[in-house]
Amino acid sequence: MARYIGLGSDEPIEDSERRVADALRRLPDGWIVLHHVSWQSKRGGRQGDGEADFLILHPRKGLVVLEVKGGGINVEHGRWLTTDRFGKRHDIKNPFEQATASKHALVGWLRTHGLGSRVRVGHAVVFPSMDAIPALGPAAQPQITFSKADLLDVDTAVARCLAHWSLEANLAPKDIEKVIALLAPTVSASPTLSSASGDAEANLVVFTAEQIEAFSRLRAHRGGLIIGGAGTGKTVLAVARAQQLAKDGFRTLLVCYNELLGIELSERIGDGRELTAGTFHALCLREAQRAGITVSSVRDQAWWEDEAPSVLIDACSRNETIYDAIVVDEGQDFSPIWLDALRCMTRGVEEAPFFVFADPRQDLWRRGWDLTTDYPFVWELTRNMRNTLPIAKRVSAIVGGDAQGRGIPGPAPIWRSSDGHAKEWDVVNAVEHLLDEGFGPQNLVVLCGSPRLAERLRERSIGPFSFGRWGSRGIPVETVSRFKGLESQAIVLVLDGPFAPEGRTSAYVGMSRARSVLVVVGDEADQPPLSWETQ
Repeated sequence: MARYIGLGSDEPIEDSERRVADALRRLPDGWIVLHHVSWQSKRGGRQGDGEADFLILHPRKGLVVLEVKGGGINVEHGRWLTTDRFGKRHDIKNPFEQATASKHALVGWLRTHGLGSRVRVGHAVVFPSMDAIPALGPAAQPQITFSKADLLDVDTAVARCLAHWSLEANLAPKDIEKVIALLAPTVSASPTLSSASGDAEANLVVFTAEQIEAFSRLRAHRGGLIIGGAGTGKTVLAVARAQQLAKDGFRTLLVCYNELLGIELSERIGDGRELTAGTFHALCLREAQRAGITVSSVRDQAWWEDEAPSVLIDACSRNETIYDAIVVDEGQDFSPIWLDALRCMTRGVEEAPFFVFADPRQDLWRRGWDLTTDYPFVWELTRNMRNTLPIAKRVSAIVGGDAQGRGIPGPAPIWRSSDGHAKEWDVVNAVEHLLDEGFGPQNLVVLCGSPRLAERLRERSIGPFSFGRWGSRGIPVETVSRFKGLESQAIVLVLDGPFAPEGRTSAYVGMSRARSVLVVVGDEADQPPLSWETQ
């Protein structure tokens, strides 16, 4: 039996593709079948991108691109049409031209990855609903046209196709796995284990079918918007997309707004010419310095908001800085003019990939980020992959939603009541309790609403530890806004100020940073706005 790999789902959704999948699974051992595959490469014309309903690969016999066309078809003077179930006719693309274009794109893509000389590539078109195929023109040779009957003896049909194209291959097992890894990558992230909540933390976060489908769709498009609530894996997907673009030969920029997240992304991807990560404003300052543009050391809010993107455009023009692809994480933090400035960095790159990952519910800065912008591709992630179910329920209650998490059990979130707004000693008491439970600087973060309380706490010690900033040796104390985009096994969220209208957004961000243990310190009067009492 063939080895079958379905990108996005184990079974095709379309009935026509499901019939083809069932047939291809019956191919002998040695064959590999990939369903719903797409790839991209740097190119001057459209031929660099490709996608296929199926690819079938054999280490000695070669590779075939299969295009599937369900239902009935008509060809009138070279024009392809299909009739839907309502009797209405529609123009469709010539499937043989589609298969040919994808084949040539795949040949170039394989050559880019050092495999072009080791495998010959052919193509065929499958009509799984048609018992007999009429003459469809010179491109539709019988040897590369599969009917419903051919699927009953798919081995013979494939052999006929291989002979037509004189296909062959010389692929070692490592070459086969390289092709699979490039076309059907597996992406995962493993959180740190801790004894106090080990059962919850021990679950390896592997992409769900929803996320695999999203990643597959990302690879088939050169730009788009991916939205999702806190914990749905946006940053993991953003990093995976940026890394894949770099592997495909694109000079890629992965950019965010938050300083701490920028450091985290930069450390995660490492050093490399093909992939750069950091914050938008660090990029502005770096390019300005390279271009010799003087930037005042005293920069007010207006400079950061309005002048920085202009400086970036000017500097990149002088430096001739050009990226082939850009991935924006936490896109809701960006103003429209910041995104426009980034797009200017792809000047001269035809249809440069430009992806934005965002959560409108985490729009703390209110910079006018516009969800209604016309993106060529929009995908929504709905499943919470970060938080245990008890935390996911608390987070979703704030925004009036239903928790669609992994269902992983964990400790119930704790509310520690304070007398009015939370004070320093309230936080110290909460942290002392977690220290007694076995937590420490490596798996515990304190998040405050105000920078003032965070600074005061950093001047204190608690037991054998001191409080400090994220990345220091002490127990990290940060504001919610600075920690956005990051996470920790345990979070102490401090409600230390008046509950303003944006307080729900801040609480939503802060609570969702906790993977398995959440402690909220605040006045009980703050519970109703967070729907805490209803849980």
